Amino acid sequence: MYLFRLHTKPKGGTDDMAATFEYCLKNDILGVGWRTDSNRNTKDWDEYFKEASKKFGEGKLQVCKYIKKWVSKEDLVWTRNRQDYYLARVTSGWEYWTSKEARKKDIDIANVFRADIEKVEIDAVPGKVVACFRATRSIQKIADEKAFEYSKYLWNKISNEQIYQIDRSKFSDIFMMLDDEETEDLVFIYLQSRGWYLLPNSRKGDTKSFEYLAVNPKTGKKARTQVKTGRVSICKDDYVSCSEDVFLFQSNGLYSGVGASHIFCISRDELLNFLRESIDWLPELFRTKMELIAT
Repeated sequence: MYLFRLHTKPKGGTDDMAATFEYCLKNDILGVGWRTDSNRNTKDWDEYFKEASKKFGEGKLQVCKYIKKWVSKEDLVWTRNRQDYYLARVTSGWEYWTSKEARKKDIDIANVFRADIEKVEIDAVPGKVVACFRATRSIQKIADEKAFEYSKYLWNKISNEQIYQIDRSKFSDIFMMLDDEETEDLVFIYLQSRGWYLLPNSRKGDTKSFEYLAVNPKTGKKARTQVKTGRVSICKDDYVSCSEDVFLFQSNGLYSGVGASHIFCISRDELLNFLRESIDWLPELFRTKMELIAT
């Protein structure tokens, strides 16, 4: 079983993404284009590949090959339109399938797999999944155990059926289940609950020494924040020269160095207590992952 991310971004035929996505939802399919001239529906890969190669050339059909080779029944696939995210449970392998409607509206979806597709609220989408949509290729495997276990659990919850077995042995506490961005978000919300306002424009990938800058409107003080997960430790001495206050959080409590009076390490217990106390209003993702750990 695998977890994938799929872009629905028509290039051939109509480029109306909304119409294309609606067509996929209506027909319980996901996939890509590369339609043949005959538009003969088939589950015979050799038959399709022979005709399509003459039209496009073999090199153009790599994404079709990928779907044929890797996407199978029971896999899970994240996709989205311009507004919403969806999680799909694959119910068939590859096939070449088009319809009168697709030909009439010139909808470029033909190399498909069938799937049950469900809308997911934006605040329940894992950070790792969102990040995977930044890549431009049509489909890719999401090689992240946390995202995979979460997606399985979420599908069970959405469908109200225990379809997937969840491997909880690898994720015995919530901080093992949260990815980098989700952990940053939790610290972000925690600091705001303590009166610190985070400056969104300071959250950039090129600021390696801190995640974001915060300001306290009551005191006028500014603070930098650094968050690390896994086995990546934080050395408190690296921040001694900072003129602002510094908040540090390492999800496994891995700190080194002596630090200084303006450097504050947020403890796991402190953040966990905040998570438990605030669970009713935090984003759905945190509630779902807490349920997963507790089950």
